[in-house]
Amino acid sequence: MYMDILEESRKSYFCDSFWRGIFLGLGIFAMYASNACVYHYSAVFIRKGKLDYNEMNETMNVVTMMTQGIAQGLSGVSEYSKAKISFSSIYKILYTESLIDPTEEENDGKITADSLKGKIELKNVSFAYPTRPEQKILKDINIIIEQGQSAALVGFSGCGKSTIIQLIERYYDCDNGEVLIDDINIKDYNLYELRKKIGLVQQEPILFKRSVYSNILYGNLNATKEEVYNAAKEAVIEKFFNKKEMGTKEDPVSGGEKQRLCIARAFLKNPVILLLDEATSALDKESEIEVQKSIDKLTKGRTSVAVAHRLSTIENCDVIFVLENGRVVEQGNHKELMALNGKYSMLHKFSNMS
Repeated sequence: MYMDILEESRKSYFCDSFWRGIFLGLGIFAMYASNACVYHYSAVFIRKGKLDYNEMNETMNVVTMMTQGIAQGLSGVSEYSKAKISFSSIYKILYTESLIDPTEEENDGKITADSLKGKIELKNVSFAYPTRPEQKILKDINIIIEQGQSAALVGFSGCGKSTIIQLIERYYDCDNGEVLIDDINIKDYNLYELRKKIGLVQQEPILFKRSVYSNILYGNLNATKEEVYNAAKEAVIEKFFNKKEMGTKEDPVSGGEKQRLCIARAFLKNPVILLLDEATSALDKESEIEVQKSIDKLTKGRTSVAVAHRLSTIENCDVIFVLENGRVVEQGNHKELMALNGKYSMLHKFSNMS
C-alpha cells in the first residue's frame, strides 16, 4: 500500500516536472531566439544605413524586457491547475454561509446573557455531524449541571465528550432535543453576548503571532494593562512581564506555557461558564500539575465542564458523567462511581496505567 502511494506521487511529480520543464524551455528559447533575431536584422539594417547603434540598443532593451516577461509567465503556467484548485477551495469557504450567525447584528433582539447564572441542561439531545449525518455521535443524552457545579465528561475516544462542549458553545445545533442554559433554549440567546460569558480552554490553544500581552488581551479587548498582568499572574505566566516590557515575547512558547496563556485569557474574560476540553492531556506530568493548579483557581465559583483524559484531574468534581457510544451510562461523584465498580472504575484503572 505504501509503495502504491509513493508510485502515485512519483507519477504526479514527474508529470508536473515535465510540463514545468517544457514551459521553462519555451520561455528561455523565446528569449534567446528573439535576441538572435534582433542581432541578425540589426546587422542587415545597419549595413543598409537604416539603423544606428543607439537605436539597436533601444530595440534590444525592449525585446529583452518583453521576452523575460513571457519566460516568467510561461514558467507559471504549469502551476495553473494547482492554483485553480486552491482558489476554488478558498472561495468555497469564503462564500459558505454559516447556519449559526454569531455576529452582533444578526442576534439583535434576542435574549441577552447579562444575568446568566450558569445552569446547563441537555434534554433528549441527539446529534450527528453534517459531514457524517448517518453516524449519530450523541443519542438521547440527558445531562443537568447546576449553577456553580464542577462537572466532568469521561469515556473512551469517540464517545461524544468534545461534541457536548461544542454544542454548549453552539458551534452546532443539535438534531433533536434542546440545549438549555438557565432553563432557556440556547437558540433564544444573543449568541454574540452568550459567548462572552463562556470561557474555553482547549487541548491545543490557538496563539497568534503577536506578543504574550496581545494574546492574553483577546480574552477581553477592553481590559486594562493591570488587569492583563493580574490575569497572567493568576495563570502563573507573569514571567513574561516586567516593569519595562508588557509581555512582548513573540517567540514560540512551550506546551505548558501555551496552556497557561489560554488560562490567563479565561481569567481575564471572567466567564460564568468554563469549558475545559482535555486542557492538560498534551502535557508532561510536571507541567500538568502546575497547569492544574491554575485551572483549580479558575473553576472556583463558576460552572465548569471538563473533558478529561487523565481521570486524576477530575476526581474532585461535583458530578461526573460517563459516556459510551453516545449515551450516558453512569453519573455521580468519584467515590460513588468507584463504588459501582463499573465503567468509570475501569476507565480509572486504565488512566492510572497510562
